[in-house]
Amino acid sequence: MMFDADPIHWIFGSILILSSLGVILLRKPVHASLSFLMTLLALSGIYSELSAHFIAVMQILVYAGAILVIFIFVMVLFQDAHAQLGKFKPLSNHYFLWGTGFLFLLALFIWGIFLRGIIPQKEGLPENYGTVQSLGHVLYIDFFFPFEAVILLFLVAIVGSLYIAKKEI
Repeated sequence: MMFDADPIHWIFGSILILSSLGVILLRKPVHASLSFLMTLLALSGIYSELSAHFIAVMQILVYAGAILVIFIFVMVLFQDAHAQLGKFKPLSNHYFLWGTGFLFLLALFIWGIFLRGIIPQKEGLPENYGTVQSLGHVLYIDFFFPFEAVILLFLVAIVGSLYIAKKEI
């Protein structure tokens, strides 16, 4: 079964996959951050094509704007530590890397089998799909606790990175 998708979905999907691989495979942190920016922009384009314009704009403002700036800030703070890590030889086994790659491909294969049975939905979107009101209702009524837990997780990560980065005087 072939999916009915516009060419723009394939373009955004290809950019998303390639830039996501760049985040993982690029060795320099700044290059990986720029690849992460491209990943976030491609994801925003997919959201926009799915008629979720508010989420697409928030993807750019919050993640590409704020979270990426925090990543760059942390990289600048830990620049010396990263240089020190380069002096040590990795101790991981190559068999572990091959085994992890095999398990990843196996998971993709199983996921592909699961996705073959999904039938595309032909009905239209609800009236208020992707609006600020519907998103606010979902975030603050239906999923209030997970939303606040993620905010608390970000706060703890920021405070922890500042605590680790402080220098003794």
